[in-house]
Amino acid sequence: MMKINFNSDDEDNPIHAALKAFLIESHVQDLKDAGKTEEAEQFSQETERYDLSAIAREQQAPGSGDEGYTPASLPEQCVTTTFDNYANSFDQHLTKQLNYEVPQIILSKINKDTEGTFKRLLDLGCGTGLCAEAAGDLALHKTGVDLSEGMLRKADEKKLYDDLYLADLTEFLQCDWDDRWDLIISGDTFVYLGALEEALAGIAKNIEPNGKVIFTTETAADEFFSEKLYVMTKGGRFAHSADYLRKVLDDNGFTLLELDDITPRYEDGKPVLGLVVVAQKNDT
Repeated sequence: MMKINFNSDDEDNPIHAALKAFLIESHVQDLKDAGKTEEAEQFSQETERYDLSAIAREQQAPGSGDEGYTPASLPEQCVTTTFDNYANSFDQHLTKQLNYEVPQIILSKINKDTEGTFKRLLDLGCGTGLCAEAAGDLALHKTGVDLSEGMLRKADEKKLYDDLYLADLTEFLQCDWDDRWDLIISGDTFVYLGALEEALAGIAKNIEPNGKVIFTTETAADEFFSEKLYVMTKGGRFAHSADYLRKVLDDNGFTLLELDDITPRYEDGKPVLGLVVVAQKNDT
């Protein structure tokens, strides 16, 4: 695995606060499920220090086109720290409490109109390997990439991948790999990127001609995209407009095959709005 060192923990970053709040809320739910109601109540008070309402208001306010309100991506340390801490309970929390459907959604798209198996699969932001687990033997060789060492340890324990890399996905894709992939997937990872130009450019140069890319992202009502093509949600993730996804795919030589509305998971009992993309690299 490739090791990346970080120099700052970004403790005062509002995005870091959002991710911390998400982690705390996950633990609160775990305590409630275990019948520890009083302990959950005490622990939940920690979320009070992470008031994201101001961030949300700035994001949604008319004329809030200042790039300062919507960074291009989340700081690496924010994501790494959160998901290293989240690794042990990640699978159970997503599948049991949030009704996480992304692996099944991606599997259904892999299966659709696919004859035989793919030679090489690249899973960007692979986490503990839920998407590769769903894909099963539909790919002969699997490569996983993730920023969280804790998540990769869990994926390694499952023996799902032939290769695992500890890396930022955009940096990983900047390399000119000798062997390209004919299937590249990314489940619930682009929600931490915002700007997707660099990632899609990297995918374009590392995917085989006619290869497929399948990924999910969050979205929002049309009015949220009047000023921007992507916005940050109050949960500290990014929502992308369908128009933006179409443009960035076209700019990087992909033909869009499918762009469907999905519900990737539920939060506070409410469905999260999402999109799933299936695109094919042009053979030119």
